[in-house]
Amino acid sequence: GDSYRVVSSISRAPIEQLRSAGSNYPATIRERYLQLPDTLPQRVKTLAQKIVTDAKATNPYDQASALEAWLRKNIKYNDQIPAPAQGQDGVDYVLFVTQQGFCDYYASAMAVMARSLGLPSRIATGFGQGTPDARRGVYQVYQNDAHTWAEIYFPRYGWIQFEPTASQPAIERPRPESTGTTGDDAPDPGDMS
Repeated sequence: GDSYRVVSSISRAPIEQLRSAGSNYPATIRERYLQLPDTLPQRVKTLAQKIVTDAKATNPYDQASALEAWLRKNIKYNDQIPAPAQGQDGVDYVLFVTQQGFCDYYASAMAVMARSLGLPSRIATGFGQGTPDARRGVYQVYQNDAHTWAEIYFPRYGWIQFEPTASQPAIERPRPESTGTTGDDAPDPGDMS
């Protein structure tokens, strides 16, 4: 029965701006967010490279998007999978053994594969938006709305959220404005007014 207020934000950076952001990462970002364990199986790195090569992704945004799309398409959502065996790499386990997982596994797989490509990444944990209550103008957020996602660093824009978990809605990013009217002026899904 507790009630609280939260302020959250999602980047509104348009896709084209993220595509042209480049890879001139600050040293502090490179040092902390490109680390990988020496024990990471080579096939994880090989898969990441194959995904971006097959997608013809040549810039960091398109590479991150290709990883996100591949995970959403190829890893089945299952929040009841057994844990990996002791000593087994969790990302390798999900990508090659179970090919299933829940948000923690999806986010970890995306972050690790992104790092293997030289994209600074991290995982973030919080809550999904919950269920809208239009009458009260609020979202009802419960414990089962807890969620983990991946974030990729872009120069000039900072940390940008990606949603690799297949059971979650995809993130819609702003596209360049068109010069004509298309009738596609949909309201922002987070705006309850």
